[in-house]
Amino acid sequence: SAVRLKYLVNKVYGYRLGLKASVKARLLGGLVANITPSAIGGEPARAAYLKKIMGRDMEELYALALYEVYYDVIMVNTMALFPAFLYLPVSIPVILVALFMLVSWLSMSYLIKRDSNNSNDSFLPRISIRFPGFYERFVKFSNGYKEISSKIGLSGMFALALLTLAYNTTWGLAACFLTEEPRILEAIIAYYFMMSMGSLPTPGGSISSEYGLSIILPPSTVVSYRTLFYYSTILLGLFVAARELAEKNG
Repeated sequence: SAVRLKYLVNKVYGYRLGLKASVKARLLGGLVANITPSAIGGEPARAAYLKKIMGRDMEELYALALYEVYYDVIMVNTMALFPAFLYLPVSIPVILVALFMLVSWLSMSYLIKRDSNNSNDSFLPRISIRFPGFYERFVKFSNGYKEISSKIGLSGMFALALLTLAYNTTWGLAACFLTEEPRILEAIIAYYFMMSMGSLPTPGGSISSEYGLSIILPPSTVVSYRTLFYYSTILLGLFVAARELAEKNG
């Protein structure tokens, strides 16, 4: 995921983000994501760290972070949706969540790019009357999002999708080491179920993520895997945050 962020920053801005800095950005984002409902805090945290390094506007970097996670949402829910039909009826929640996330994020991406043009049918002219400060920030954000989308190109989209599948599938493979009878394909599918269900508004995707895993994996593996997935990100994120605070105060 850090390689993906590094690639995205270089592709869009021509800025050579170091791999170490990219890892820090991802871990700090993961820390905040794991303690906020639907992981909603991950992108602002990542954008704030990139702002510290790159010195660009927060709105622009938030657009970058949101564009990055767009690939997670689309790829993860697509990979969860089709295998879910093999596990009916217990997988019905996965199908519903995956469909909702795909439709909502595809629609959101379209609307953001459309509203960057400030067209007559956009809600921006109406909202600018009552909230001028929000209007200015949203224009910066939406223009930044559209600019990022236009600069990526087909080759960039393919690279980002491939990197997204690579790192998510690697996380899925980790479950194989925590079960007595490891089955690679089932472990990977269980991971995508977990990530799709984790979109529900609970802190760090708790309960819903465990349900996604339990469709395929035994209870003991579900507990050990969720502990690994959840606390490894939090502990590493806390370590990075402590180091950053020490450097700031030192």
